[in-house]
Amino acid sequence: MWNRERGEDGRRDEDEMVRQTFAVYRLAFQRTYPEMKQSTGEWKTVVGGIFIFMGLTGLVVIWQSYYVYPPQPRTFGEDWQARQLQRMLDMRVNPIEGFSAKWDYEKGQWK
Repeated sequence: MWNRERGEDGRRDEDEMVRQTFAVYRLAFQRTYPEMKQSTGEWKTVVGGIFIFMGLTGLVVIWQSYYVYPPQPRTFGEDWQARQLQRMLDMRVNPIEGFSAKWDYEKGQWK
């Protein structure tokens, strides 16, 4: 008799109570714990955005090197620097502690 008062075998009322409990839980906490721990894939969007930004920055740098910056001065060339070094060695610049002290003038090579 007790089962008849609860409904058809009592299962319908128990199922309804579980649904109501779940609905109240959903009102209080929008997601369950496993749903909160599930990965969203948002990191892919973030990494993609970073790569796009870096690529655009690289293009801007390349564009600036061609159209904005002036050409390098001739003093940056290796031949110019070699002649400047030889000139400073000939003048014996800073013979005590400088690079002239590390040059062997008799052999014509570095010590």
